[in-house]
Amino acid sequence: MYKVNLRILLAGLPQEAVAVMEAEPARERFYQDFLSEPKLSRELLGKKADIVIFTEAALPEGTTIHTVCEQAGEALCILLTDSPAQLSDEELACLAEVWPLTLTEGLLRFQFGHFLDRLKQRKDAWLCHNYWQTTINMSPDLIWYKDRIGAHLEVNDAFCEVVAKDKEDIRGRGHYYIWGLTKEQYEQGEFICNETEEAVMKAGHSMVFDEQVLSKHNGMRQLKTYKSPVFDEDGTIIGTVGVAMDVTREREYQKRILALARHDVLTGLPNRRYFYDFVEEHRDEPKQMLILDIDNYKGFNDCFGHQAGDEVLVMFAQVMRDVFKHGFTSRFGGDEFTVLYVGDNSLDKIAAAAMEFQQQLRARSRAMQTGVISASIGISFDKQGTMPIDMLIKRSDEALYEVKRRGKGSFFIWEPPKQDTE
Repeated sequence: MYKVNLRILLAGLPQEAVAVMEAEPARERFYQDFLSEPKLSRELLGKKADIVIFTEAALPEGTTIHTVCEQAGEALCILLTDSPAQLSDEELACLAEVWPLTLTEGLLRFQFGHFLDRLKQRKDAWLCHNYWQTTINMSPDLIWYKDRIGAHLEVNDAFCEVVAKDKEDIRGRGHYYIWGLTKEQYEQGEFICNETEEAVMKAGHSMVFDEQVLSKHNGMRQLKTYKSPVFDEDGTIIGTVGVAMDVTREREYQKRILALARHDVLTGLPNRRYFYDFVEEHRDEPKQMLILDIDNYKGFNDCFGHQAGDEVLVMFAQVMRDVFKHGFTSRFGGDEFTVLYVGDNSLDKIAAAAMEFQQQLRARSRAMQTGVISASIGISFDKQGTMPIDMLIKRSDEALYEVKRRGKGSFFIWEPPKQDTE
């Protein structure tokens, strides 16, 4: 909290007036030190008083009021005179206040007391402004104040950094200029946030928004904005205040984390967790499912090492992406992969895709040290979209085992047992 030591120089005042002012209590956090002299001098004014209260009788011969004010430096100068109308504009400009020379004890106490009150109010206002500026400028979030028509009245340092402009260049300007939008972008009404400002003023209370703002220097920014109306003393809305958290990087990190959590690190395919999320999103739709197993994969690892085995998995995944473009491909684990189609897809077309997959897999694997690779593929289907996914997986597994029983390297579409009347 602040502390103010007021050095008050009194010159040419009668002792009764000096006694009245010395008796006036100092305001909270203010301390008063008085010096009373009959005449002013350059040496006296050079002692750097904060307040100089003087009469014309205290002026040295040949010295003007303007000269005294200049010699007083930053001090507030108050003149007591019975001829205020004779003061020039130059003299009035350098004085803080002009008081009547003839004052009763009560009037002098009133004048001096109110002057001290104004000093305290000024200091308190400075303190509040200092608190406010320190608070908003230490915030990493963007903070701004606007009038009703959208002109920026004040912003914080973080705001200036994002728009690459200083505060003097921002004050009084609108969104179009500050964010560096083109005329076409502004006219289209994109990324300017006008609608949310109007919504806040119409609602008359704080609101939260997810907004995108286009910055000339920082590109597209994703903001979480908190906006509130600012009210005048009579309750009239005079503008808005906004606080925006730039969540662009946070959202990017979230996407990356989600991608890592939902994808296989080696092949880049969706993993088992992502597979079940995808199934949940399409719970009531018809489905066709393929389970793929690399034939003799363990032998590749045993003969050529795990690095060669990993190369097989990566190549296998890429062929899946290329062939099953309209299906949801995933790696369940190990050498087991899946493809899930959603909607009314022809089993003939899916079978044709399985055949093409085998052909491309063999063709691409000829250049690998492991030699030609094939896969066993089991296919099942849910025509109505009512079958639990675990049942669909079980049927694809049964079809896969049938392929392996017949010698691997092919595909088989699940068929119900004869006693099953589905």
